[in-house]
Amino acid sequence: MVSLILIAVGFAVWIQFQLTAAELDFITRLSGDYIGPLLILVLLVLVVCIWSLESVFRNYIRPVPKIAERVGLINTSNPSYRLPGEGGADIHQLCRRINEAAQRYESLAQHVEERVQRARADSEQEKNTLAAIVTSLAEGVLICNPDGRILLYNNGAKSLLTGSSKDKDHGPDSERARSRRYIGLGRSVFGVIDKNLLGHVLDQISDKLRNNDPEMASYFVTPGADNRLLRVEAVPVLRPPGRQLTGLILILYDITRQLETDSDLNLALEAVTRGFRASLAGIRSAIETIIDYPEMEAAHLEKLKGIIHRESLSMGRLLESNLNFDGQIGISQWPLTTMSARNLTDLLQARALEKLNVKIQMAGTDQTLWIKVDSYSLLLVLLFVVDKLKNLTGSAELTCRLTDLDWYIGLDLMWPGTPIKFETLRGWEQTPMVFEKEGWSLTLREILEHLGSDFGSYASKGLPDTAYLRFFLPIAEDIAPQEIRSLAILPESRPEFYDFDLFGRAEQTTELHNQLLTGLTFTVFDMETTGLKPSEGDEILSIGAIRIVNGRLLSEDRFEQLVDPLRSIPWESVQIHGINPEMVIGQPTIDTVLPRFQQFAEDTILVAHNAAFDMRFLQMKEEQTAVRFINPVLDTLLLSAIVHPAHEDHNLEAIAQRLGVRVLGRHTAMGDAVATGELFLKLLPLLAEKGIYRLKDAIEASKQTYYARMKF
Repeated sequence: MVSLILIAVGFAVWIQFQLTAAELDFITRLSGDYIGPLLILVLLVLVVCIWSLESVFRNYIRPVPKIAERVGLINTSNPSYRLPGEGGADIHQLCRRINEAAQRYESLAQHVEERVQRARADSEQEKNTLAAIVTSLAEGVLICNPDGRILLYNNGAKSLLTGSSKDKDHGPDSERARSRRYIGLGRSVFGVIDKNLLGHVLDQISDKLRNNDPEMASYFVTPGADNRLLRVEAVPVLRPPGRQLTGLILILYDITRQLETDSDLNLALEAVTRGFRASLAGIRSAIETIIDYPEMEAAHLEKLKGIIHRESLSMGRLLESNLNFDGQIGISQWPLTTMSARNLTDLLQARALEKLNVKIQMAGTDQTLWIKVDSYSLLLVLLFVVDKLKNLTGSAELTCRLTDLDWYIGLDLMWPGTPIKFETLRGWEQTPMVFEKEGWSLTLREILEHLGSDFGSYASKGLPDTAYLRFFLPIAEDIAPQEIRSLAILPESRPEFYDFDLFGRAEQTTELHNQLLTGLTFTVFDMETTGLKPSEGDEILSIGAIRIVNGRLLSEDRFEQLVDPLRSIPWESVQIHGINPEMVIGQPTIDTVLPRFQQFAEDTILVAHNAAFDMRFLQMKEEQTAVRFINPVLDTLLLSAIVHPAHEDHNLEAIAQRLGVRVLGRHTAMGDAVATGELFLKLLPLLAEKGIYRLKDAIEASKQTYYARMKF
C-alpha cells in the first residue's frame, strides 16, 4: 500500500516538474535509502489522524443524535429529564444551556397548568358532584354511545350486570368463574346486554325522533348477573340543535323479587280459584235444591242453609289465608310501555325485509293509535308469525292493517288465500320462542298472555279471496304532543368511572390497522412463569392486565389471576417473582384462566414489554385450551427502539428511567403491566414525532427493528 502511494507521489512529481531520467534515478536511490523512516513517518501520521478523528467523533459527532433524542423526551414525554454532561467542552456547554432552558420550560408549564387547574375548578366540582350523585343512586346507571361503547357506569350497574365483588365464585372452576362478564369504560355493552335488544331500542327511538313522538324512553327486560332479571329504561341522549342521537342512558332495575312475588301471587290465586270452585259448587247445589223443593222439611232446609253458611265461611278463610290483596295485588306487573302503533309497524316492515326478505305493505294506518306492550317481545312474535305465513302460503308479500276496536287495537296481517286452520294456529301457539342470548324458551301462547294479547285467523268480508291474522293489542290512552326532552351532556370528564370524551368516538368501522393509536383501546399485560422455556415445559404462574381507554390507564379495569401450573416451581424463579408453591394451591388452572383473560382482552390491542416472550407462552397453550389470541400486538421494547435508536438499553427499567416512569411491584404481573402501560402512553407522542400515528405504522416500524428478529 505504501509502495503504491510512493509510486503515485513520484508519478505526480514527475509530471509536475518533468524530471529528467538522471534526476528521477537520483530520487529513486534516495528513497531506497530512507524507505524505512518514511514508512514509520507515514504510519505515525495515520495514527495521529485516526486518533484525532475518533476524538472528534466521540466528543462532537456521536453525542449529537443522543442529544436530539433526549431533547425530544423533554418536549414530549418527560419534562423533568435533564441531559447528562458528555462529549467535548462545547457539547457540555450546550447541554447545560439546554438543561437551563428545560428548567425554565418546566417551571412555565407548571405555572400554566396551575392556572388551568384553577380555571377548571368549578367545572370539576360540577362533574364530581354528578359523579357522587350517580354513584349514590340505588338504581344501576350506564351510559353508552350508539355503537355500544360504555361511557359511564356506577357501582349499581356493575353489580347488577356482572355480580358483586363481595360474592364468592364457589371455586375457580365454577360456572360463574368461567362465564364472568366484564364492564368498563370503552368496553362494548353487548358483552352484558344482548345486541339485538339494544338494536331494537335504537331503531324504536330513531323512529320516534323521525315522527316527533313525545315519549322518547324505551323499556325492555334482560338477564343480569346471578340469575337476576332486570328491567331497563333506555333514555336517549340528544345533542342540540339537530337532536342528534349521541348515546343512551340505561337505568337498571332489579325486578327479580318483583316477579317472584307475581309468581307467588299467581299460585295463591290458583289455590283460591280451586277452593272457590269447590265451595261455589256446594253453595250452588244447596241453592238449587232449595229452589226445586220449596216445601221441604224445616230440618232439611236448615241443613242446606248450614252448608251454604259453612262454604261461605270457607271461602272467606281461603281468601284470608292465601292472599293479602291490599299488599300484593297490583304492586307488580310485567313491564310494558306505551308506544305508537305506527312505530311498531315501521319496525315490523324494516325487520321483516331485513331478516326474512318479506315485504309488508301498509293499508290505511291511523296515526293516533297507541298501544301498551313489550315492544321487543311483540316484534319477535310478529316476525315469528310472518315467517310461518311465508312458509305456509309461499308468499313473500303481506299487507298490514291497523284497526281501532274500542278496547283493543287490531293488527292484521293479510294475504290472498284462505284462513289458517284452527289446528295449525294451536300448533304455532305451542312452539317455543327462544330469545337469542337470554336463553328464555317461551311458547307463542305464553308470550301473548304476557302481552295481554291474543290472535285469530279470519276471512275478509270486504275483500274476496283474502284472509288475515288479527292480533288483539291492548290499547293505551292517547298522548298529547309535548316538547321532546333533550339531554345534552358536555363531552368533558376526568373521574375515572366515567368518560364523556368517548361520546365523540365512533365505532371502529374501518380497518383496525388504519385507526389512530390515540383512538384505540389497549389491554396491557404481563405474565410470570416457572421459567423461560415454554417449549421445555415451563408454565404460566400469573397474568396481570390493565386497560387503556381514551389515553387513560384505568386502574379499576384490571385482570389479575394466579395460575396453578400443575408442576413444581424452581427456586430460582421464586427468587425473582416471589410466587411460591403454597400461593398457587387451589388456584385455577390455565384451562380456566385463559378463556377469562381472552374475554377481558377482546376487541382490544395487546401491549406487552418483550411481547414475543409472553405471546410464545400463549401460543403454546392454544391446543390445550382452544384459546387463540388474534389481537394485534404492540411491544414497548420495539417501540422504544423505534423512538430511541441511539440508545442500546431498552429493558423496562432503562426505558422507565428515560421517560420518568416510576416502576412499582417489579417482577409481579400486575406491577409490570401497570409500568408497561405508563411507558406506552409516554411513547405515543414520541412515535407521533417519528410520523407514526396509526396502528399499521407502529407494527411495520416495529418489524424493522433488530429486536423484532429475536425468537423464543
